[in-house]
Amino acid sequence: MSYDAKLIDLEAVVRNKLPKHYAKVPKWLFRFAEWLICQKEMNQTITALRDCEGPDFADGMCRRLNVRYNVQGMENIPEVGRFIFVSNHPLGAFDGISYINILGHRYPQFKVIVNDMLMYIVALRPNFLPVNTLGRQKREDMEAVDAAYNDSETQLLTFPAGFCSRFIGGKIQDIEWKKSVITQAIESQRDVIPMYFDGRNSLIFYGLEWFRRVLGMKFNIGLILLPRQMMKTARNKTFGIRIGRPIPWQTFTDKSRSPHEWSQWLREECYRLGTPSQPPRGEE
Repeated sequence: MSYDAKLIDLEAVVRNKLPKHYAKVPKWLFRFAEWLICQKEMNQTITALRDCEGPDFADGMCRRLNVRYNVQGMENIPEVGRFIFVSNHPLGAFDGISYINILGHRYPQFKVIVNDMLMYIVALRPNFLPVNTLGRQKREDMEAVDAAYNDSETQLLTFPAGFCSRFIGGKIQDIEWKKSVITQAIESQRDVIPMYFDGRNSLIFYGLEWFRRVLGMKFNIGLILLPRQMMKTARNKTFGIRIGRPIPWQTFTDKSRSPHEWSQWLREECYRLGTPSQPPRGEE
């Protein structure tokens, strides 16, 4: 692939993905959308880090944005084992990139299940497993996810909510977690390591998401705003990350809870990590 092909070009994406609609979109709207997603700033970062990919690119991106981390609980990760790392999803994009920076250097085969829109960040593709959160899944994407779960060398991170956190019940939190994280843990016989990411997007982001839900809009406004949250809101921030103890996969075979109930229990365990006074549970 040529270097130019790695740059983000929103107009080209629309032209290739939506050719029937491309001619109807005025040029000024493309320019506004490019400003909204911080296309210029993102391409400047890609250019500056053109010799990097994967964890090195994630680290370089964090350095350029002056992002720091306060990580607690790294000692809870066993030296040996196959794991599913799970986390809340407050930022919608930059939290995943942060985990690649933190865990990707530890595990050469570290994969994050992400919205397929993030595949336009080509330098991070080695660490991405794309899924379509808005429509029908591609067979090859699902086969890649299944292969990763079955691969003995791959460590996986998933955000079981499937979407960025929302303003719910007076606080910013994930929607219900999907039960698939439980069924995958059992089928792949992987212990689960819960993590809590302490962060938030801008109030404008949450306000627009609330407005969208009130109006019953299906179009995901927040998805368009995520690049700006990544390039602007995350800048100069220090994020807290707390890692819990592994939860044996056999835990979830207990029939006293359904897979859906176990996934909500796991969600609660994640948020317990965000309360320092509450000790992390799991395997002693």
